[in-house]
Amino acid sequence: MDPQTFSRSSRLEELPPPCSDWALFLDLDGTLIDFAPTPSAARAPAGLASALRDAAAALEGALAIVSGREISAIDRLLAPARLAAAGCHGGELRHCPDCAVLRQAPPLDPALVAEATALAEAEGLHLEVKATGLALHVRVCPDREAAAHALALHLAARAGSDYEVLPGEMVREIRPRGFDKGRAVRALMEASPFAGRRPFFLGDDVTDRDGIAAARALGGDGVLLGCDTAAGPAEVRAWLSALPKALAR
Repeated sequence: MDPQTFSRSSRLEELPPPCSDWALFLDLDGTLIDFAPTPSAARAPAGLASALRDAAAALEGALAIVSGREISAIDRLLAPARLAAAGCHGGELRHCPDCAVLRQAPPLDPALVAEATALAEAEGLHLEVKATGLALHVRVCPDREAAAHALALHLAARAGSDYEVLPGEMVREIRPRGFDKGRAVRALMEASPFAGRRPFFLGDDVTDRDGIAAARALGGDGVLLGCDTAAGPAEVRAWLSALPKALAR
């Protein structure tokens, strides 16, 4: 997908002021938290959980984390905050903090997971096993990006025609076709507390472009960090912390 499709006429100097009628969708890694060498090494900065809970309350619950991570991993990172969420690029959905997690996509064959584990280890790649897919990370070994791409293509072919490879920033994802962050946004927007609001999506990577496109198609908007603005996770966290007070004006 052409990055220019999501570019604005000029880069934003700062993130846009929040609106009380927003349904706010937030990516996690690279947007709310800084990237770590591996997914398991990531940590949420102090104060992020409370800032998310306060922002969700200010938006009457209409805030969701939309991530490639599993929802269980989202919960561990953001504890004690528990929020509406979409995990595995929409392969998992939780419409409200107390709702059950709904599995939207089928799990991978355990034999394929075992094969992927062995091949990734042989190639010196970090494999993340998810509920509905796989991810090969190369942040600690950027010289292995070509090897990761080749292995991802092999694993997707072994998984069958219902799977695809998605290149991301220092990662190659193997995921079910038809499951992306745009689908997650559309699904969450169908029910309370999101229905009837204007979706706003904030992300940083290629996987977030689908979420931004869906938000715009539904009458809302979105911002891609590093493309639409120079803001990074630190600026997003400050913006999020200020959101309740901004809406109270």
